Amino acid sequence: MQTKKLSLSNPDGSSNLIYCAAAGVFTAALLLILQALTDQWFFSPQPYNSYILQAQSWLEGRLDLGQNYEYLELAVYSGKYFVSFPPFPSYIMLPFVALGLLSCDGAIAFVSAVLGAVFAYRLAAEFIKDKKFALMAALLVTAGSNWLFTAVNAWVWFIAQNLAFTLTVSSLFYAIRGRAGVSFALWACAVGCRPFQIIYIAVILFLLYRAYKARQPHMTAAEMIRAHISAVIPACCIAVSYMALNYARFGSIAEFGHNYLPEFMRVDTGQFNIEYIKQNFGNLFRLPEISDGKIVFQSADGFCMFIASPVLISFFAYWFGAMIRGTKEERLALAGVMLLFWIHMVSITAHKTMGGSHYGNRYVTDALPSVFAALCFVIGKYKRGRIINAVPLACGMALNIYWVLIYF
Repeated sequence: MQTKKLSLSNPDGSSNLIYCAAAGVFTAALLLILQALTDQWFFSPQPYNSYILQAQSWLEGRLDLGQNYEYLELAVYSGKYFVSFPPFPSYIMLPFVALGLLSCDGAIAFVSAVLGAVFAYRLAAEFIKDKKFALMAALLVTAGSNWLFTAVNAWVWFIAQNLAFTLTVSSLFYAIRGRAGVSFALWACAVGCRPFQIIYIAVILFLLYRAYKARQPHMTAAEMIRAHISAVIPACCIAVSYMALNYARFGSIAEFGHNYLPEFMRVDTGQFNIEYIKQNFGNLFRLPEISDGKIVFQSADGFCMFIASPVLISFFAYWFGAMIRGTKEERLALAGVMLLFWIHMVSITAHKTMGGSHYGNRYVTDALPSVFAALCFVIGKYKRGRIINAVPLACGMALNIYWVLIYF
């Protein structure tokens, strides 16, 4: 019996395509409105353009930047100045910079954000057959979350998260479809933007296993691995490029530069240390302050992740429900993603800072694609009560739009 396959052209492709387009158009329109109100136009030169400068240096035959830029976070190693962030965004910008398009980062960030919303809808539609609710879910994890703050412009810190979100959510989508090679490659690209995305390989493997098991129920895990082993080759090539670049710059295949930032070299505890966890972990739940009768949201090192990204409220609520009355598969999937989520959260709180100046809790947004996949997996099985997700969507959009306008 042939497995029915959802696609934009089959069998309800026209309505699927309409909702898919709606996700992209709505996101593009919202970003353009926010850019118009904050003068953060995607076609304008970006002030914090580390990845553009790095691509220029590579084209000039240098691995370092050739000089110091005091307004950027640069690694200092052997008397030279290097971009201190994982390199993949510069990979994307390289051909455009070679053509002389030195402000391409803003356009890349804009396109990435729109694609992120489109793939969020496509992922949701794989589990949620009601297209309206699939669209609502996609907006909940994008426009209604702290992701919105990172999507407005292409500043070096934000474009990496923007790209990581889009690459991860699209990787998860292709894993659901059983396209291992594409999924692994996109995941490897996401790791080259935000290294902690590496832990979500477990979610990808689960989704691939589920897809292959649906097609060939009698196939064992070992047989699946043997049949699809070549799918890891593109991802391995991407990973080797990172390691070669790291070794050429810093003498270590695992060092991309952040440990050589002056702010981390000045302290004995370095970039990561368990001593940071106690204070930083509290920032995941830090509530706004009351000052002169006004509610004040902290603008450095993050505040309550449930306020910044209400999609987490939905995830935790559905997790609790699935643990009580869900199937074995649902409990396994939800428990696994929840474990990965807290491993990720503890890891980021071991970092010296929680993202510096920003609104919300932007480090947490890196976990949203896998949380979203797990949420859609469960929502797709339970029709009752779905509409309640409109509440966190409305609250999340209102707060994050407000924060973007205030911050920029």
